[in-house]
Amino acid sequence: MKTGSHLHLKNYLSAFLLSALFLIVPEQSAAVNSKPFVKKIRVAGNTLIDAYDVGTYLDLGNGLAMTPEVMDMVVSELKANYHYHGYPSIEAYSILRVKNGVMTIKVNEKDEYRWGKPRAERAVLKKAFLNDITLSKTRKREIMETLLKGYQKQKKIEEIVAGFIVEKQRSRIEGIQSQKRALMREKVADKVKEFQERKKNIEEQENRRVDEMRNRILSAGLKKIDDSTEGRTKMISDEYTDLDEFLDNVMFEEMLNPGL
Repeated sequence: MKTGSHLHLKNYLSAFLLSALFLIVPEQSAAVNSKPFVKKIRVAGNTLIDAYDVGTYLDLGNGLAMTPEVMDMVVSELKANYHYHGYPSIEAYSILRVKNGVMTIKVNEKDEYRWGKPRAERAVLKKAFLNDITLSKTRKREIMETLLKGYQKQKKIEEIVAGFIVEKQRSRIEGIQSQKRALMREKVADKVKEFQERKKNIEEQENRRVDEMRNRILSAGLKKIDDSTEGRTKMISDEYTDLDEFLDNVMFEEMLNPGL
């Protein structure tokens, strides 16, 4: 690495450490037990920057009490260092979990290898090797810059296509769900209609049964009344018949024996 780069990194590191110390020192005495003490920061997943340079850049000296705010600042500074070396698409994150005084920051370089300088550099070296071409640093840089622009356009197109596909899939899923809901509503409506018709039939059958029962009761009552009336009429008719016969006999006897 060039001397200017070393100076840049050291200046960044000094500014970072001073800022961190100013943020931490006023609170350290009051809450030293509630914050994990970090002696070293380890970067996992780094392949693009020299590990020694990264370790030097994130050197904490005697250590410090780590807070979420300082942790976020460390991650931001690490990403800025990657950006300085020409790797702007790096993702880095850390979990505030310290083991033996070491806090780990995880780095994701996937997008750089797919769309960034590593891919362009591999493409240029492969092309030069296959065609037995010797490229100057200036020419190599120009070709890489052209490739990077193409990669960014390709990335943008893929993002647009992916967004379109996602939107189309979302619309399709929503359409399927809408059809399912409509079918479900139809089934529910059919079930409700069937239930109402069944309930109506049961009510009609019950009403007919009640009417038939009422008619039977009324018919039985009228028949009972008619039977008792007929009996009384017959009894009265029998009584009058006997009386008439008695009177006829008396009158006949009177006619035979007057004055007896």
